[in-house]
Amino acid sequence: MIVASIGVSAPHAGNRSLTDNGAYPHITVTSQYDPTQSISAPVRRLPKGDQVRLPGGTWVWCGINCYHTLRNATVDFWRRYDAPVTLP
Repeated sequence: MIVASIGVSAPHAGNRSLTDNGAYPHITVTSQYDPTQSISAPVRRLPKGDQVRLPGGTWVWCGINCYHTLRNATVDFWRRYDAPVTLP
């Protein structure tokens, strides 16, 4: 089998987002509210779009972009909802 001879496992053979060493590329985002908080996560490209992996292992579809999705789902998740509301 050609796939095995080049060192790529069959489940990942068609995935073009893997790097040369067989790992997904990673992105790092910093909180918009606290610059001391940041997180890194792998990103994978699929035929229907990109996905980023959350800390628990769940892959989620990237919305606006993967940086925005990762930031809003992790380091800025609660802060977005804790923002004070100003009424007119």
